[in-house]
Amino acid sequence: MNTPQAIAGWRWIQQGFSTFKKKPFELLFIFFGLIFVNLGLSLVPFVGALIPFIFGPCLGMGIMHACRDIDEGKPVATGVLFVAFRSPAFRTLVLMGVLYTLALLAALACSIPFDDGALWDYISDPSKADPKALVKSNIGLGMLVFFAVYTPAAMAFWYGGPLIMWHGMSAPKAIFYSFFAVWRARKAFLVYLLAWCGLLSFVAFLMALSGGVLGVLILPLMLSVSLVMYCTFYFSYKEVFSREQSA
Repeated sequence: MNTPQAIAGWRWIQQGFSTFKKKPFELLFIFFGLIFVNLGLSLVPFVGALIPFIFGPCLGMGIMHACRDIDEGKPVATGVLFVAFRSPAFRTLVLMGVLYTLALLAALACSIPFDDGALWDYISDPSKADPKALVKSNIGLGMLVFFAVYTPAAMAFWYGGPLIMWHGMSAPKAIFYSFFAVWRARKAFLVYLLAWCGLLSFVAFLMALSGGVLGVLILPLMLSVSLVMYCTFYFSYKEVFSREQSA
C-alpha cells in the first residue's frame, strides 16, 4: 500500500482522459452496456432500485478490467463488462454490494431525524417531490448529516472491488484495507475532488455562456465525463496498491 502525493489526484484525472482517448469507442460500448444493464435491473419489482447497487461492484470491475487492459496495451474483450460474473470472486463481490447498499441506506436513514425524511422521500421518488416544500424543509441539514455518515462508508468500499477480485481478499479485509488506503491518500483525493469540481464548473460555465447553443452536447459530454471518472478509479487503485493481481 503506497501513500501518493497530493498531485496524484490530478494525475489520475489526466490518465483517465488519456485512457478514454486511446479506446473511446470500446469504452463507450462497455459504458452503455453498464447503463442498459442497470436500467434493466432497476425494472425488477419492489427491489429494482437496490439491485444496481448490489451488483455495482461486479459491473464496475468490468470497466476496471477494461482500463487495466488498455493501460497494458492489451485488446479489450467484448464481454469484459461481465468478467466478474465468471470470476471465483463473484459471490464476495455481491456480498460487498449488499454491504454497500446497507451502508447507503443507513446513511440516508441517519438524515431522517434532522430533515423529517425530506432527503429520503426525495431520493425514494423524485417525481413526487414538491420544490416549494423542499425549500421550506431542512433537507440541507439532512444532506450534511448524510454525507458525514456516508463519506467513511465510501472510503471503506472505494477499493473493495479490485481488492476482492485482483487480490483475493475477503469482504471484511477489503473494507479494512480500502478505508485506510483512502485515508492515507486523503491529500490526493482532496486534490482529485477539487479538480473535478473545477472541471465540471468550467463546463457548466461554458454551457451557460453559450446561451444554450451547446445544449445538444450536454448528454454526450456528461456521459463521457462519467466514463472518464470510472477510468480514474483504476488509476487511483494502480498508484495506491501494487500491480500484483490474482485474476
